[in-house]
Amino acid sequence: MFSLKLEKRRKARRFALLIAVTVLILGLGMIAVVAVQGFDLLGAAEADRMPMVLAVLGALAGLVFLSLIAYAAARIYGRVTTR
Repeated sequence: MFSLKLEKRRKARRFALLIAVTVLILGLGMIAVVAVQGFDLLGAAEADRMPMVLAVLGALAGLVFLSLIAYAAARIYGRVTTR
């Protein structure tokens, strides 16, 4: 129904979204593991948790940015290869 060029672009968009979601899920898993270990250590030492919370929020912001970069890179690659 659609032209071959539009179908290739649609597949490239789906591939880009798949890459971005994969980066996001893997990153969330890694951040969760490190955060749980860090909070356990802070609980044992009875230290202030605010720096750890800020570090986790910073890591989440960096992860979202990295996911957007991965999505954009995959979209650019898809656009270049479909021409």
